[in-house]
Amino acid sequence: MAKGMIFLALVFLCSCSNSYSEDVRKPAVAGTFYPGDKAELETKVDDFLANAKKSDIKGRVLAIIAPHAGYEYSGQVAAHSFKQLEGTDFKKIIIISPSHYVSFDGMSVYNKGAFETPLGLVRIDEELANKVISKNKRFIFYPEAHLKEHAIEAELPFLQRVYKDKDFRIVPIVMGNPASEDIKILSDMLYDVADKDTLLIISVDLSHYYPYDKAVELDTNSTGAIEKLDAQKMLEDINNHDTEIDAPIAVLGMITLANRFNAKAILLKYANSGDVTGDKSRVVGYSSILIYAPEGEEKKEGLIMKDEYLNKEEKQKILEVARLSIIEAVTGERQFLPNVTEDRLKENCGAFVTIKENGQLRGCIGYIQAVKPLYETVKDVAKSAAVNDYRFNPVTKDELDKLDLEISVLTPLKKIKDISEIEVGKHGLYMKKGFNSGLLLPQVATEYNWDKETFLKETCRKAGLSQDAWKDKSTEIYTFSAEVFGEENK
Repeated sequence: MAKGMIFLALVFLCSCSNSYSEDVRKPAVAGTFYPGDKAELETKVDDFLANAKKSDIKGRVLAIIAPHAGYEYSGQVAAHSFKQLEGTDFKKIIIISPSHYVSFDGMSVYNKGAFETPLGLVRIDEELANKVISKNKRFIFYPEAHLKEHAIEAELPFLQRVYKDKDFRIVPIVMGNPASEDIKILSDMLYDVADKDTLLIISVDLSHYYPYDKAVELDTNSTGAIEKLDAQKMLEDINNHDTEIDAPIAVLGMITLANRFNAKAILLKYANSGDVTGDKSRVVGYSSILIYAPEGEEKKEGLIMKDEYLNKEEKQKILEVARLSIIEAVTGERQFLPNVTEDRLKENCGAFVTIKENGQLRGCIGYIQAVKPLYETVKDVAKSAAVNDYRFNPVTKDELDKLDLEISVLTPLKKIKDISEIEVGKHGLYMKKGFNSGLLLPQVATEYNWDKETFLKETCRKAGLSQDAWKDKSTEIYTFSAEVFGEENK
């Protein structure tokens, strides 16, 4: 009887062990991207870290960007980012990477068990991973995305050596096919879960297989936009093929998140494979970047637009920026803009510039998201409203003296669940369904004396949708507020 009980106990233990092993994601690139031998891997990572410098920042680390190529190529660059973690004690680490091997829609969150490297197991923070998945239907668990993916695995030995005596857990996220809506979805999720125990790692390489000088040019654009935390510039460079970076949506989401903390970014190290191999005919770029929140900076909750968010002097200056920017765009002659020293005008904020001539609309363009300081946003969109609004011919020199300007400074978008949340006269509307989207500013409903249903129908029309599309559950409706002022009430 005793022998039988021992046998049953052994069977039970073996069964438990086998069950657990199925939740361990085995190393896919040990022995190729990095050493497969534990002692050799420890030595190599420790040497990389010893040859990296830690920056003296006054603030809290929010995120790091690190490359993920073979250690012989990018390991020393990556070490500069992980060096910044020495002396920190993050308990939860979200690692986001591109997908190199499979194509899928959404963002795949690994939510069980552990990842294994030659240095041991790195546990998944299952509670946090499932919380991420619950945030939006774009977050899914697609196991195939993680099986061969090296971009997350390559970062783990660095974490294991920096945090060798500490308990930390990870949430691996692999980005699927790019979708612009994922920038906000990702940023909102990160903002919701971010606390002092949470670190974000963006695992990306830069340009691939260009000649050395061209690669440096492209990569300088990438790192420059990230250093300035300028999402709009990065997006424009990507669309114009002036830069190239893995998982651009993840980087843009990180930049948007950083701006909500008034964060700073530092380029720690840049190099490419040509610097290592000497072959400069076809290189891959790598960077390490630190993003941190200066001392005293906490999360910025949603901007509340008060009647006097901007004072009279600030309004006057931002209107001057808009008008001079329009003159420069129309005449091609450089205009010297006023020096902006006001903190309000330096805060990242969405804005629209509306141009009217004899009371009739002549152009209106803006940024919905807060991707740049307000004065820079106004400078950019004023130029675009004058010469790039596809609905109108570009403004001419003869018209400059006839134009009236109106600026709308926006709060962040808020997704609503019920149209009862809409206040006509206070809220603007942004509507999105599939690839269609459209926006109407708060003052439009007031000017035309629309009721709520008419406002919804007109926003549908602006988005290229049927007028009743707002009733469809698949249509996303967002509200925002705005402080609106023009040259007559500055």
